[in-house]
Amino acid sequence: MKSKGKGIQVLIILFLTILVGCGNDDDSSLSQEQDNTNLKTMLEEITKIAESVDCTNPDDWSFTSIGSKACGGPSGFIAYPLTIDTDDFLKKVETHKTAMKAFNKKWGIVSDCFVPATPIDVECVDGKAVLVFQ
Repeated sequence: MKSKGKGIQVLIILFLTILVGCGNDDDSSLSQEQDNTNLKTMLEEITKIAESVDCTNPDDWSFTSIGSKACGGPSGFIAYPLTIDTDDFLKKVETHKTAMKAFNKKWGIVSDCFVPATPIDVECVDGKAVLVFQ
């Protein structure tokens, strides 16, 4: 019976080791500066895609929330052309939002709890999409 008990202990230890090893999805080896750089890179890619098309007709544009404040809610909004692969674009925006939430939690980020105004429309000004607020 002693060998059976040791086998169970080994299985429990193995299980707990795997559980602890897999339970941490964030890459805790990254510094706050590296995490922040990754977020900036993601946002730059999103912005580059959103600005890849000249705005000539506001009906061809929409907007979405972007980022995540530590208090909750978005950090802002971004206009994007409907002529791009919107599914891919919105997935990138969601990935950035999720990464920012994780960053805020991991690093104990504190922010103001100001809720940014939600745009009501997009207009085109000199070929650029501009969000319209009430």
